[in-house]
Amino acid sequence: MTYDPELYHLLHRGNPGDLAWYQRRCSSAKMVLELGCGDGRLLLPLAQSGAEVVGLDNHAGMLERCAQRFADAGCSAELICGDMSGFALPWCFDRIIIPYNSLYCLLTEEEQISCLRSAKKHLAPGGLILLDCYAADPPDDVQPRAADVMTHAVACFHDGARQVEVFERSVEDLVAQTIHATYDYHLQWDDGRMEQKTWTIPQRYIFPKQMLAILPRAGLALDALFGDFDEAAFTELSMQMIVVAKAAGFGERA
Repeated sequence: MTYDPELYHLLHRGNPGDLAWYQRRCSSAKMVLELGCGDGRLLLPLAQSGAEVVGLDNHAGMLERCAQRFADAGCSAELICGDMSGFALPWCFDRIIIPYNSLYCLLTEEEQISCLRSAKKHLAPGGLILLDCYAADPPDDVQPRAADVMTHAVACFHDGARQVEVFERSVEDLVAQTIHATYDYHLQWDDGRMEQKTWTIPQRYIFPKQMLAILPRAGLALDALFGDFDEAAFTELSMQMIVVAKAAGFGERA
């Protein structure tokens, strides 16, 4: 996936309440692994809270930005460029987090399960996997049909040096459970220069019932399922699916 780390950072800032939730849920952790850590939006505050942190991401540019943020803050982290669908690291972790729809960046069910299996292998005794993603509604009819295409403006702001307008065009395939979101950035610099950048982020979403089914296949058991970062009960009306999972067979709740 190729995209501009700075422009990605300006638009994708997480969901309200996610940082506080992950900080609270990781408060007792000595070691934390973030899969899909990006530029360290969550990883840096977790390190500043006292945890030893490791970040894994497949985008070298995002990891460079992450490393700079850690250096500027005087913090340290082990940053690894790799594929979260399958990894082997020399550590075990009290918490492994997969925030902000990152699991959906794996485009097959097999890759998603493989990611969760790899994560499970890296859990310390009593460790937990924490993840959040949007809660997609299963369609009433999954018969093959033309993909749905949605286009809309998503942002307009000035970042201190340029005016930025962002338009999103999403192509959704209900049968494959995929969305290809193309972002068009229209940039007008204060000195009059004009620029346009475009990239596509593909995702494969998971329906709530499917999430409950793939956890056991990855050797995990559901510890909690919430519908928001205030930990409200998950219902069919919930917009978010916030999962706390543990290794199957480990009986103690954290």
